[in-house]
Amino acid sequence: MNKSRNFTSRVSIGRIGAALGMAALVVSGMSATAPASGNPQNQLQQLVDESEITKLTYCYAAATDAVGAGRLLVAKAMYAQCFTPDAVLEVYSPGVDRNGPPSLSGSPDDWADVALNEFTNGGYVSTQHLNGNVRVTVHGNTARMSTYLLATHVVDPAGAVEIANGTYEDVVVRTPQGWRISKRTLILSTYYRVESP
Repeated sequence: MNKSRNFTSRVSIGRIGAALGMAALVVSGMSATAPASGNPQNQLQQLVDESEITKLTYCYAAATDAVGAGRLLVAKAMYAQCFTPDAVLEVYSPGVDRNGPPSLSGSPDDWADVALNEFTNGGYVSTQHLNGNVRVTVHGNTARMSTYLLATHVVDPAGAVEIANGTYEDVVVRTPQGWRISKRTLILSTYYRVESP
């Protein structure tokens, strides 16, 4: 019994230590991406802005996965929290010239339907969009955000998935409701199918 409690305590302490370590890395990583100048209040505001902006890319991923789970109304409400009402969303498939028209485009109002159409045509039963290497640069009331994407689209839970890799390039603006994405461009570098043996 004592061994079990001791193990549980070590696991809990280990998790707390890991969480604190990750928090320190996140904070140091955020401040390293775009050093804030001036007084500590400006530096704190920069960290708050970067944190709020970063949450937008995770909001988008969760909304898109809500589409993949068939929760269209939830997805639409979440997209409204990510974007300005007049935002532009564009997707460039692998090999498509970025100086030409995008492979897909839309507005926040219709993006859930655009995603649902793509997911239905692809035969996806679920999706998982993972974001990483988020870089934010704030300039007053505007910002730029770049985010790596790894998206898994499940065709057959027993063995077939389609994997997308790419980069989101965003223009973000401060609004009375908080930070919102005003333009999101996804540049896909790869899109491939993996079959289980």
